[in-house]
Amino acid sequence: MQNKIILLVLSIIFSSVSYAYDEQEYNYKLKHEDWIFTHRSRENTYHFEVGKKLWGTEYTYRYADLNGTIENRIKFTTDLFSHGGFTLKGRTEYRNFDNEESHWRWRFIAEYNPHLYGNLYLFTRIDPRWSFKDAGTAFDSRDQIGITYKATSWRITPFLERNSTEGYHMNQTVGGIHWEANI
Repeated sequence: MQNKIILLVLSIIFSSVSYAYDEQEYNYKLKHEDWIFTHRSRENTYHFEVGKKLWGTEYTYRYADLNGTIENRIKFTTDLFSHGGFTLKGRTEYRNFDNEESHWRWRFIAEYNPHLYGNLYLFTRIDPRWSFKDAGTAFDSRDQIGITYKATSWRITPFLERNSTEGYHMNQTVGGIHWEANI
């Protein structure tokens, strides 16, 4: 009962400061054995993904409507290191657009999720990204912090995100939810 009260209080806090967000994002992920299915919605954009994990690497296809721009993306995410609540991954993506320049992007994903109390864990994620385009390399980052509530077969994480470009200068704040279930 105490964990449910803590989760309710955190949800109220995150939702009550929603006026401070530039955008809101909702992420839903289902896992079944080595298969992964995701959906994300965010201010006039959405995407669907399907992927499978083989030999320590996730192979994923994404279809996205990015406010009128259609993207087809392939992603290769490899586990590099994991110890305790710390994980490190590398991701290579090919982003194919219908009305923009298609390009490769490399991401470095570091997460630290230590146990706090009961079913609650701190959620932190640093996600710098480099896009390789004809005009040169572009940098941005999506860094998140939140609290994860873990149940037996599902988890929920309200989070705050800071987006940045040009050397970590913040240009956007996002509030959202990650929800994940094993089926």
